Amino acid sequence: MNTYSSMKRLVLFFILIATVCSTAIAVDTSYSIHDGHIHYDQDVWETLPPADAISMLKQQNIKRALVSATPAEGAEMLYRADPEIVIPMLRPYKSWRHRYLWFNDPDLETFLLEHLARVPYRGFGEFHVFGEDADSIPMEEMIELARQRKLALHPHTNLEGMRIILEKSPDINVLWAHGGFNVPVATLRELLDTYPKLYIELSLREGMLDDEQRLTPEWKQFLVDYRTRFLVGMDTYKPSRWADLPEIAAETRGWLAQLPEGVAADISRNNLDRLFPR
Repeated sequence: MNTYSSMKRLVLFFILIATVCSTAIAVDTSYSIHDGHIHYDQDVWETLPPADAISMLKQQNIKRALVSATPAEGAEMLYRADPEIVIPMLRPYKSWRHRYLWFNDPDLETFLLEHLARVPYRGFGEFHVFGEDADSIPMEEMIELARQRKLALHPHTNLEGMRIILEKSPDINVLWAHGGFNVPVATLRELLDTYPKLYIELSLREGMLDDEQRLTPEWKQFLVDYRTRFLVGMDTYKPSRWADLPEIAAETRGWLAQLPEGVAADISRNNLDRLFPR
């Protein structure tokens, strides 16, 4: 059996396990989520066709989701499968290799315009760019397109890159993927106060929970104080994350349940709906 066939079987195994677990284990999915970070990349298309991916989202009571893909056709396929759930986001990647080159690609604007004509994309991202790479002409062209089309930006970047992006786009909704991972809360507060259109997307964010999966006092207060500036996300960036979707969603609901009801509702659903009205 070649490596490709082995990988396909492994992915199928993960998906089957996830499907079985979601029905066999008593997991409370009654609390609905509007997800700010789903990927439907080519490595799962064959073993998880669009209808099955939508079914998995529905099983976890994920009623709306920002969906991007590499290549971009994945988000378009999933949107066509269920436009009520899927909010398509356009990644500026022609391929996985292009992920490391896109911000210097002189043909980027042409690529973006071609895809924007296909489905009603609502933003650019999640896109990876770090430090001074965010200060490029193709990046500025993408930001200007977002401004003209009233699209959001969903960058995966470090603090230096985020400051550059925010300086270039103070009038555009910016969703910081993973909240910068480990950027200190004090810095996040400073940025949220300075840039009213900045939002924090919380998938894989470090330091929120203690060893007992409780919100730390600092993060609980932070979430309460800025309740209208956060989104939750599952981030299915690899096949095993699709397989683990029931567990990831359960963990998310676990810390949401530690917040006041209205705060949890804002972070889990309302903020995404305000940013991306139907």
